[in-house]
Amino acid sequence: MNKENKIRKELEKVLLTYEKPSIYFEKLRKDNKLKILYPEINDLIGVIQSPVHHPEGDVFNHTMMVVDEAAKLRDKAKFPLGFMYAALCHDFGKILTTTIKEDGKIISYNHERAGLKLVRKFLKETTYKDENNLRNYILNMTELHMQPNQLANQNSKLKSTRKLFAKSVCPQDLILLAKADALGRTVEQNYSLKEEYLINGLNDYLNNKEINKNDKL
Repeated sequence: MNKENKIRKELEKVLLTYEKPSIYFEKLRKDNKLKILYPEINDLIGVIQSPVHHPEGDVFNHTMMVVDEAAKLRDKAKFPLGFMYAALCHDFGKILTTTIKEDGKIISYNHERAGLKLVRKFLKETTYKDENNLRNYILNMTELHMQPNQLANQNSKLKSTRKLFAKSVCPQDLILLAKADALGRTVEQNYSLKEEYLINGLNDYLNNKEINKNDKL
């Protein structure tokens, strides 16, 4: 097995079997190997975030917390490996978009889309050439990861959740990613109402999808 394949297999093992994948990345960081093996993850270090919404610190800290939360949910995911990759990659765009406004507010507008080119680069190095379904899943999840919680916060109508889930390659896993993202912070919160909103929206989407499908038969 060559060096590249060994790294890929090791990352897959970490994402699919570790109770806390953050331990692996923290060790690489401590040993100064993170920037060599996974430069995009290393670049998350020092990228600041709003202390109000992310008192846990920089984007690297947040990502490590999200990956650990995702590990608690991966048995529920329809595509566990892709789901864990998405948790790891979801905020790459903050490397490119994070700025401080004149009033001191820290923003990273459209980071979910801006980060797709970094995610593609990361996946080129950590996945195999024929894993198109895996890469497409991760890119789709990354691009949409903000929207479930945004809709829940706004208590948007079912039309909005239907539209979102229609764009998702796996709505069930997108909901899990949104949950991991929300809980991967040091802000105390009860996620149950948001989760209930999203699950109700998913059930509505699936039911209407079935109805529309039957209408076409």
